[in-house]
Amino acid sequence: MSLTLTEGELYSVTDMQRAVIDRLTKDSTILQRLGFVTILGNSLTYDTITTDATAAFRNVNDTWTESTPSVTQATAALKILGGDADIDNFLLKTRSNKIDLQGTVLANKVKAVQHKFLDQFYYGTAFDSTGFSGLHQLITSTTYNTVVSNSSAVDGAACTIARMRQTKDLITGWRPSIVVMSKTMRRLLATYLDSVGSAFPRGVNEFGKQVELFDGVEVVVDDHIRNTESTTTAGAFSTYSADDQTTIFFLTFDDMAVCGIHSGEGVQVEPLGSLETKDATRWRIKWYVSMMLQDIRSCSKYCGILSGSPVTA
Repeated sequence: MSLTLTEGELYSVTDMQRAVIDRLTKDSTILQRLGFVTILGNSLTYDTITTDATAAFRNVNDTWTESTPSVTQATAALKILGGDADIDNFLLKTRSNKIDLQGTVLANKVKAVQHKFLDQFYYGTAFDSTGFSGLHQLITSTTYNTVVSNSSAVDGAACTIARMRQTKDLITGWRPSIVVMSKTMRRLLATYLDSVGSAFPRGVNEFGKQVELFDGVEVVVDDHIRNTESTTTAGAFSTYSADDQTTIFFLTFDDMAVCGIHSGEGVQVEPLGSLETKDATRWRIKWYVSMMLQDIRSCSKYCGILSGSPVTA
C-alpha cells in the first residue's frame, strides 16, 4: 500500500526530514495526494494490461477458446533528485536572531526540488532526459487514454467541452481524482461557462475544502503545465517549450493508477559538515524517486490544445 509523503511523516523520520517533507508538499496538490511505494532496489518492474480478456456465449458442444489479457512489462527506475545548500557560518551566528537563516536556505532548496519533481512529473524525459518518465510518456494510447485536439496537424485546435468529456470517459474502472490544467486553460473554461450563463459547480474535496468541479471532478491548476507545448504531425505531444499548446490531464491517484516510487529512506536530509574552502556548513537534500502508471485506463490526457483560443462546446 502506498502512502503520501505527508502520511509517511507519521512513521520514523527525523524532525529535519519532517520539516523538509512539510515544505515539499506545501502548495502542491499533486504532492499532497500522490502516493509513494517504497522499494528496496533501484527499480521496479510492473505489468500493464493493454488488452482485456474476452468471454462469449457458447452452444452445447462448442469449442472453447482461451483468452487472457495482453500484458506489457514496464520498469520504473529510481533517479537521483536533489541539491546541496551551503549556509555561511558567520551569517548563521550573527543574523539568526533576526531570521531563521538555516530554515530559509533549506526551504529555498526544497522548493527547487519540488519544482524539478513537478516539471518531471508532467514532462518526464522530454523535460530532463536524466530523469524519470512522466505523464506525457506514460499516457500515450489514443485507444485507451489519450485524446488529441487535431490528429492530422501540428497546429493544434481549440479546447472543446465535448473532447474534455471524451477524455474523462476514457477512464474506465476508476473515478478520477482531479482534472489538472494550466491557469490559462482554467480561465478560458470559466470564460466559456460565463458566456453560456453558467459557472463551475462547487463541491467539497477529501480535505474538506470548497473546490470547483468539472463533470463532478475537482478542477486543479498547476503552473508546471506549460502553455508552450508542441505536437507531432499526428497530434501527439512532442515538446514542452516550442509552440502555443497545452494539455489537460484527468488523474487518478492509487497504487495501480498514477503512483510514485522511492527508496526506503524517502526524502533524505544530510548535514555534510564544514567546508574546507569557505566558512560554511553544507546540507544535502536528496530523493531517489520515480513514478509509474500500472493501469493505463486510470488516467487520461487531452493534448494539443491551443492555449490562447476560446473554449467552445
